[in-house]
Amino acid sequence: MTLSRRHFLALGAAALLPARAARAVTSRPDSLYHWNSGGPFFGGFSGIELSSDRRRALLLSDRGFVVRVRLLRDDAGVITGIEKIEHFVLNGTAGSALRGHRADSEGLDQRPDGTLHVSFEGSPSRILQYRDETGPAEALPRANSWQRLPSNEGLEGIAVDQSGAVFAVPEAPLDGTFPLYRLTNQWEIVGFLPDRDGFRPVGLDFGPDGNLYLLERKFRLAFFASRISRLRPGAWGQPETLVETSMGALDNHEGISVTQDASGQLWATTVSDDNQNMLQRTEIAEYRLP
Repeated sequence: MTLSRRHFLALGAAALLPARAARAVTSRPDSLYHWNSGGPFFGGFSGIELSSDRRRALLLSDRGFVVRVRLLRDDAGVITGIEKIEHFVLNGTAGSALRGHRADSEGLDQRPDGTLHVSFEGSPSRILQYRDETGPAEALPRANSWQRLPSNEGLEGIAVDQSGAVFAVPEAPLDGTFPLYRLTNQWEIVGFLPDRDGFRPVGLDFGPDGNLYLLERKFRLAFFASRISRLRPGAWGQPETLVETSMGALDNHEGISVTQDASGQLWATTVSDDNQNMLQRTEIAEYRLP
């Protein structure tokens, strides 16, 4: 979701906000990298997908393009630098580049064969599939209830499981909860995520352990808090909180990728959306998951 200018007018008063103690297993990332770059193909990152060796990543911007990067890590695995490899714009079903409100891409998943799934806000929300990342898109079916989603709070999180089933969740609640959709032959709601403490879903990813990981974001004035929860198959509506940062500890993190290192340790990597605002930052945070 792109945040409007009014959310940043109270920056001067934000330092007066009391910090709320996190009640989760982890309250801060194990590492945090501030990525300073520029140019027309940088920023607004709302989705991230790491390679299995954790040394490359795709970053999705909410302006309709994807950046492929190399992650430089030290001997301890901590990110020490990011090198851009290339970028490409996302096309519509006719093969031409998406423009304007139709380019509001929010969620990203990449299959082992390279196929991309991208969720879009807008009115109504939609999901496009790319067998060729620079080619024309294929439109997936839409659920009827997506028509009720606000144009700037539509489908934010998307993930594909090992069987190829597509999962999606909106940022806006419907009837008081956040429906978790799954597409096999048709869309069905497999769980209802509770509205907890004002956090909104912004990212999804399946981990190598087969569990689904949910990234949520909350903001107040100019400050943000992040939360990561585990959703187990068959208990989709019962999130287990693993990470919750205090208000103002991080920027506006919207994308999540869950991977496993050579020792078998699970990691969650998140990226922040700077909203093309000079007062915000592009951050890559990494959390060791229990």
